[in-house]
Amino acid sequence: MSAPQQPYGQQPYGQQPYGQQPGYGQPGYGQPGFNAPVQGKSRTTVGLLNFFLGGFGAGDFYLGHKQMGIIKVVASIVLNIIYMVAAASESTVLFLLVMLVMLGYSAFLIACMIMSFMGKWIYAADANGVPTV
Repeated sequence: MSAPQQPYGQQPYGQQPYGQQPGYGQPGYGQPGFNAPVQGKSRTTVGLLNFFLGGFGAGDFYLGHKQMGIIKVVASIVLNIIYMVAAASESTVLFLLVMLVMLGYSAFLIACMIMSFMGKWIYAADANGVPTV
């Protein structure tokens, strides 16, 4: 029995094509490979956006977390409307209750800011799953 015949133009298994040395390929040209890691968005940028514009959900919108950003915007608007209504009323208890709720929401925004600098919670990756750097 004879060895199977190779198709025209192909080298037998284990042999290098003519003119190429084993172990030498073409040099790279600085292009990323197909599975090259993607550079993520900056945690510092997210933290600063949350610091200055946290009530508007700017850091969340930057990372693509639209639902969380919309929740923050709506919560800020609703709390400010309730604050104005409570301030216009003569009820001290209602005003103090609203201030307590707003203090809790501010603590939540500060916690989001701190977590964005540390890369915790939803700030560990953007909406596409790319880790923040």
